[in-house]
Amino acid sequence: MVRIAHISDSHLGNTLFQLVERKEDVRKCLRKAVRMAMRQSPDILVHTGDLFDNPLPSMEDLNFAMELFKSVQDKVEVFLVHGNHDIPFGYHHIQSPITSLETAGVVKSTGKSDYKLHEVDIDGKKTEIHLISWTRERSFQRKLNDIIPETNPAFLFAHHIPVPKERLPIHFNYYGCGHAHSFWLDEEYDIGRPGSTCYVNWNKEIGGTKKLIVIDSDKQGNEYTTEQINDIREFKFPQAQITGMGPDEVNSYLKKILEKLSPKKDGSIIIVRVNGTIDSETENGLDRVKILQHAESKLNSLFVHIEPNWECYGPRDIRLNQPLNIETSIRDYVEQTEEKGLDELMDFLGRIMGV
Repeated sequence: MVRIAHISDSHLGNTLFQLVERKEDVRKCLRKAVRMAMRQSPDILVHTGDLFDNPLPSMEDLNFAMELFKSVQDKVEVFLVHGNHDIPFGYHHIQSPITSLETAGVVKSTGKSDYKLHEVDIDGKKTEIHLISWTRERSFQRKLNDIIPETNPAFLFAHHIPVPKERLPIHFNYYGCGHAHSFWLDEEYDIGRPGSTCYVNWNKEIGGTKKLIVIDSDKQGNEYTTEQINDIREFKFPQAQITGMGPDEVNSYLKKILEKLSPKKDGSIIIVRVNGTIDSETENGLDRVKILQHAESKLNSLFVHIEPNWECYGPRDIRLNQPLNIETSIRDYVEQTEEKGLDELMDFLGRIMGV
């Protein structure tokens, strides 16, 4: 039996909202994911790309990755593929920082190409690990069609698999990929994606999960174990609905939503998604600075963000059928704006006009 631990998309160097603190967070998240994987005693550890957020990482991030994988290389075979964030200038794999790690001998990858076959001896039996780094879709499909493994089990790992699962060849015991940052596992088709090891693009990752995937594979098939991967920093994603509210009401409402939060740790990141339909007066009167200052003082958070997910309809054209007729104009306005209180308005109009 072969045991493989599969992680992906760590994006070392990423600074969510340009927060410097996130650089260290991202390193800690990767270290945590690797330690989680090593507790499963795998024969093989695979990272399916975007190890770095930038193809020209800082020396601190490069050295961190070097030391991290060096610390486990005597216990497990480590394989990496180049993700699109790892490769500079299109598809120049030779200039990827992954190549530096491979040259140092701490990981195995695809070298100067976008494809490489590795053979691993596990309990005296050969197992093929096929790696496809980030490449053009046509190139990927051509390679996929040409590969016929000679061992069972055999595995294919790629940063992205741009082929419907139903059209994947049945040669491989497991297909592993990355690129998207949310967990997905289809045990029927034996294809999996762990998601990222930390929050990178929160608006695409909200509602999803991130998991370590462990594959136990032999000639009879696969058994899967998954374990939740959480960012080392606490994130909160409250929602707010502000349709029809005025400026003062919105400002008060958002403060109350934030006050109800109870983060378990100091230094949390709070992202409030504000939904609804409002007018331009409300949008212009929303005092974000005071709301954010209020939240940070109450919650002792690292960062609070208000995400404007609302629609603003702005000033609307009102057609008055008889502009000189006050009563008719009021009725036209209320009907077209769908305002309430027509009876009260007409009663007030009668009183001031002495009717």
